[in-house]
Amino acid sequence: MKTYDHIVIGGGVIGCSIAYRLAKEGLSVAVFDAGKAGQASMAAGGMLGAQNEFEQDNPLLGIALESRAMFPQLRDELLSETGIDIDLRTAGLIKTAATEQDRDELHRQYHFLSEKDPSIQWLEPEEVPEIEPCMTSQTAGAIFLEKDHQVKAPLLAQAFLKAAMHAGAHVYEETKALRLLIQQNRIVGVDTSIGSLYATQVTIAAGAWSSHLLADTDFSLPVIPVKGECLSIRLAGPAPVKTVFAVDGCYIVPKRNKEMLIGATSIPGSFDTSVTAHGILSLLQRASRLLPVLSDGVIHRTWVGVRPQAADHLPVMGSHPFIDGLHICTGHYRNGILLSPITGILMKDYINGCQKTHELLTPFALSGARLSYQA
Repeated sequence: MKTYDHIVIGGGVIGCSIAYRLAKEGLSVAVFDAGKAGQASMAAGGMLGAQNEFEQDNPLLGIALESRAMFPQLRDELLSETGIDIDLRTAGLIKTAATEQDRDELHRQYHFLSEKDPSIQWLEPEEVPEIEPCMTSQTAGAIFLEKDHQVKAPLLAQAFLKAAMHAGAHVYEETKALRLLIQQNRIVGVDTSIGSLYATQVTIAAGAWSSHLLADTDFSLPVIPVKGECLSIRLAGPAPVKTVFAVDGCYIVPKRNKEMLIGATSIPGSFDTSVTAHGILSLLQRASRLLPVLSDGVIHRTWVGVRPQAADHLPVMGSHPFIDGLHICTGHYRNGILLSPITGILMKDYINGCQKTHELLTPFALSGARLSYQA
């Protein structure tokens, strides 16, 4: 009978971050992924938008800022332990408004953020090309977030996976978790496609796919899938270096070799992985208005990511409401890459019984009003 201290279901960037931190504590850890570990995180743009994402006070803001600040040290740590460079790029992010209504919304965000961080700049339309020469001045204004950087999401996922394995975690790829093994309201293991494995603690970190495993616990997780179509363009000539993000949600993230990642459509409730002409056309039209040089590029690839979104737009991080030893960590939506460093540490401390961390994660726990939400 194969037994572990902890089983993590989900081999994406969140699951592997948790597994890495637990294994480094000396626990025996197993990670299960229905496909290739890290694959679900490959679709992400890699933005570290700890300020870009927030327009008003939010329980997540402090954690997001702290997680963003971890990336320089995390880059060095993962490079030392795995030999993988996560390609941290520190050119910052420009958030733009296309209409006067967008401008008003963006100006409110600027006032909120600049009161907390005076480094944030408001840009009038004619000032935008001064910060990013490839951008047009045909906007209604912008803000420059010089601390919202980016990484290469596939490299971060691979690095967390490899670091977890080096720390001793056992990774089972293409191994589906079929059902939870529960005895007297306590988790005892997981039934998988290769048989039953046992553990005193289990964390479900399978993103938008987390809900189906909880069906047997008489609990509906308030998290839905949100399909997002993306594409990348390769440029031969001048290329931007700063991430560009529009108020309407379109973004362009510059990568190596003048590859521009463009995303993302938003289709709630869908696990569909098909890329539609309508979706790609919409992204190209919106992105090229911001960066006209994109019109001269060559389409390199298209893909779909499925993001987990909670009903109240906050991640779910904590224990199952009535199954002892069962933990849930999902609902990071489009901030999984940004929040992955701190999530692994917080969940490790939470699982190990740290009272301070339990209090910190109270807004993200499955209790009170959150239990009344329906996915």
